[in-house]
Amino acid sequence: MESIQQAQPADAAAVLELIKARIRWMDEQGIRQWNTTGYLEAYGLDYFMQAARQGVLYVLRPPQGPIQGAVILLEEDPRWPDGAPACYVHNLVTACGVPGAGQALLAFCRRHALGLGKQYLRLDCAADNRKLNRYYEAQGFQWAGSVEEGPYRGNKRQVLLAEEDAP
Repeated sequence: MESIQQAQPADAAAVLELIKARIRWMDEQGIRQWNTTGYLEAYGLDYFMQAARQGVLYVLRPPQGPIQGAVILLEEDPRWPDGAPACYVHNLVTACGVPGAGQALLAFCRRHALGLGKQYLRLDCAADNRKLNRYYEAQGFQWAGSVEEGPYRGNKRQVLLAEEDAP
């Protein structure tokens, strides 16, 4: 059974390798997202090591074998300046070929945010990635605006947390 736990700085390299594998997959699938926006330049090894040291990087770890997913969960995000009680999902990545890993990480994020007394779980994703937008909609994330940063054009999405999200 997999568990989700706070990452250690030593996990940062494995998280970065997951991201590189997902970027290769995006190239193969013809999906434009991390592979076209300078993602690795913005989010390199030091970024993930720092997130681990700050206690905001979480990993999906099976009892044996490599990390199967990761997410950064923040309590503030300048893309959402409204001050609402929310947690913000960033850098969500899963290993290719591990069904349900993304859902497990998002369920963890919901429980964690609710445990912190938050009302919303928020994220953003590339506006032109229809498949990913449909995925987040299926997970209950509603469109909540747009974001633009350099070459990145995204949809902001949020879900209102409910008691069924509680641990």
